[in-house]
Amino acid sequence: MNNWLNFIQLIFYPYTCFSCNAAGHNRLDLCGACLGDFIENKNSCDSCDAPLPKNINGTCGKCLKNPPHFDKAVGLYAYQGLPRFLIQSLKFNAKYSCARTIGLLIAARMKNQALMPSALIAVPLHPIRHRERGFNQSEKIAHYLQRELNIPLLHNACKRTINTTSQTHLKAHERKKNLNKAFSFTLDKPLDFVAVIDDVVTTGSTANEIAKTLKKAGVKRVEIWAFARA
Repeated sequence: MNNWLNFIQLIFYPYTCFSCNAAGHNRLDLCGACLGDFIENKNSCDSCDAPLPKNINGTCGKCLKNPPHFDKAVGLYAYQGLPRFLIQSLKFNAKYSCARTIGLLIAARMKNQALMPSALIAVPLHPIRHRERGFNQSEKIAHYLQRELNIPLLHNACKRTINTTSQTHLKAHERKKNLNKAFSFTLDKPLDFVAVIDDVVTTGSTANEIAKTLKKAGVKRVEIWAFARA
């Protein structure tokens, strides 16, 4: 039934590139040429995935000094150009089709790794922020990851209990202080491995605080899967 619905939808609403209006590539609302312009986040820290200077690899100084609570972070692309446009179109203009393209791209990257998570969690918004925006962009992205990877998405397990100040203009140490004890996590049954889904990782403070909360609740391994890394 779903295959027929998808076929009918494609007849009337074919995949079309967000950027140039050419035909979409491989079920994406992006053409192959525009997708080729994305800058992959390749030379990065093995732990937090922060970009590293050329000819330097391994773990960054920040992670060596203060190892994060998460086990690994992955941000597919540099937060610039079209990746930034997709995230901002979703986040600030409620263009939900961007969530599907973002979710499919993350799924394509992560589906072949040896160890897969037993559950997905989207970075939560505080209820007040959720009401203001009307949706959680990370949950929209996670929905498509759930469908593509056939991994359960835990909708209400992780909650933002403090309506923190916007992180946008805060420095790294201010972000860390701002997020202290901002999340709670409850489990019906133990989980060995959880992937936390986000649109973009900036300093990693939010990801780290969530991972800290999950580890305290008994989760053994936490990875951060994001579309972009700033």
